[in-house]
Amino acid sequence: MTPRTTLSPILALDYLGIDPQDQADCLALLDGAATPAVELVLEHLSARLGSADSSLPQLETAELPVGELDWIGAMLRFAPELIAWHAELHIPEEVTRATLADVGRNMAIHRRVRHRFGMDTYKWLNHLYAGRIYQLGRLQYLIHQPTAAIPGVASDEWIVGVHIPEGGGLAPAAVSESLALAAPFFAEHFPEHSVATANCESWLLDPYLVQHLEPSSNIAAFAARFTPYGEPRTEPSDAIYFTFRTRSMDHLQALPRTTALQRIVLERIDAGGAWQLGHGYLSLR
Repeated sequence: MTPRTTLSPILALDYLGIDPQDQADCLALLDGAATPAVELVLEHLSARLGSADSSLPQLETAELPVGELDWIGAMLRFAPELIAWHAELHIPEEVTRATLADVGRNMAIHRRVRHRFGMDTYKWLNHLYAGRIYQLGRLQYLIHQPTAAIPGVASDEWIVGVHIPEGGGLAPAAVSESLALAAPFFAEHFPEHSVATANCESWLLDPYLVQHLEPSSNIAAFAARFTPYGEPRTEPSDAIYFTFRTRSMDHLQALPRTTALQRIVLERIDAGGAWQLGHGYLSLR
């Protein structure tokens, strides 16, 4: 791997938005030479940067296990290459920093959920390290081709998937401002993959949720932007995870019911229902 930059991984930690409580563990992973497992992940990240490939290969073998910390160590080491690649595409530094800060955000969530250092969402962050996802204002956008039929969208057309990073709410003005940035950003920096449509796959688009929220709520306003397509898919734990940051469906009675959203999420399960992943699309132009 020929380096594009002299920026060190330690200096790159600032771009990744690593919380102080996670910095010591990150520095420990960067101490000394990379292990064979880390080198294997580095080779994968290097080959995939700028690629349209969205798959995540099974890198480990019986002779060479590859675990969560190997992925984190490789992602920390590879960050300077990703930052340099962004610069080559003339992506504004503020977009690079906002995008890469998802690494530190996911570490912080992991510590809050698992009560230890780590990042079990490293598979999701493969999109970020492939140069396929960007945060523009409030929302993140994953450039990809449809995996299911969307009305008016060709199967080989490029679209962006809308994702909502933790924090900041869904104020309509912030959402509108972010959506307005998407098409011009990808037209400028990825002209070969100019996009006109965004899709969203989320429990926030479950029809049940909108039916039980106040029409004036920010979540209802966000969902109303999207035209539904396809069939919702049952994902019982998504609403629990994103509302309460736990995947466990045990001891739900102990969870707080302070907000209207918390009550809606839990009362549906209490009544024997299951939360679903809804699909929607909108035009960016």
